[in-house]
Amino acid sequence: MMHQNSAVRCLPDMMPVRHQIAPPVSPALDSLHSDEGGGCREGRRFIIRPHRWLMVGFLVVLGIGGSLKAETVDQLVSRLQEKYEELESFSAEFDQLFNSRVLQLRESGIVMMKKPGKMYWEYQHPTSKFFIADGQKSYFYVPRDRQVIVSDLDLSEVQTPLMFLLGRGNIQDDFQVELEEQEEALEPTNTLIRLIPKQPQGEFSFLILEVNPSTHLIRRLVVVEPIGNRNEYILNNFQENIDIPDRQFDFEVPEDVDLMSR
Repeated sequence: MMHQNSAVRCLPDMMPVRHQIAPPVSPALDSLHSDEGGGCREGRRFIIRPHRWLMVGFLVVLGIGGSLKAETVDQLVSRLQEKYEELESFSAEFDQLFNSRVLQLRESGIVMMKKPGKMYWEYQHPTSKFFIADGQKSYFYVPRDRQVIVSDLDLSEVQTPLMFLLGRGNIQDDFQVELEEQEEALEPTNTLIRLIPKQPQGEFSFLILEVNPSTHLIRRLVVVEPIGNRNEYILNNFQENIDIPDRQFDFEVPEDVDLMSR
């Protein structure tokens, strides 16, 4: 419920920050925002937001040579698809790493997702931030900025590479899938695959998924942007199909904050 004394204004098309899940990256979110003295704040600082395509979904190189047959990759992707179609909810701890030619940032927190379209991202370190989606609207809140950004959330219109996390979309229909041979896996038993969109995407060139071949859960997700920036999400302590009350995804706008709509 929004308090009436919150100041409401619309974001301009050109914000004083640059787009980054995401998610949830909203987890379709905005990714990296750089405030370089423009807009509402003075000084220079950087804010990482979940990537735009992570908003609805989200909402994370095994040394295998060319001898692994393509059928094995297809089977892995099929089982991954089935896994997330069957998944009704999950929670996890996450680390988000952003790397560019001029900047390296690391943040961490917890994420919860529940079908259809409910997400809760809580960034705990180094800066407290929240991204919450209740299935109809999304809210991005940075307490230190005393600012809340509200966006409409229409799942039927969202085009995102990780829609399968919420039981939508199909990896093999939307992506060319191949083994990833340039990265190292966090765990030697995991498999790395590269997802190249069949239709060009302005926000990313390709994705890398690190998948546990036993559980078919995503351990790590890497988003590579056309200009070379990388956003990496690492998931730990993943819990499947847990009971998450709907109130977890409700957001009450705090008093005395700027309320912006997009």
